[in-house]
Amino acid sequence: MKISAVTVRVKKAFVNEFIEASKLHQANTVKEEGNLRFDFLQSLDDPTLFLFYEAYRSQDDIELHRNADSYRTWRKTVDSWMAVPRVGIGFRPLAPDDGEQFRYP
Repeated sequence: MKISAVTVRVKKAFVNEFIEASKLHQANTVKEEGNLRFDFLQSLDDPTLFLFYEAYRSQDDIELHRNADSYRTWRKTVDSWMAVPRVGIGFRPLAPDDGEQFRYP
């Protein structure tokens, strides 16, 4: 299993639009075969700060996601709304280590 945590800081004027576009992106992503989890979070302290927590079965599934039309559409839509470039960090799970328990119903 591969985990990605991506932080995005959005320009204040685009927060609502970013939320709507990202909710659609999340709904499309969880339908991908290799996606195990996709959480879209907003900071309680800073409404312009967001976190995407994503879990995939493999690196190949991450690459399939990055090449999906829905991801490309999301990127094209939201890129100009970002206050700074997004930051993505890859992780490997230590506990729990069974990716299937993250699978959406």
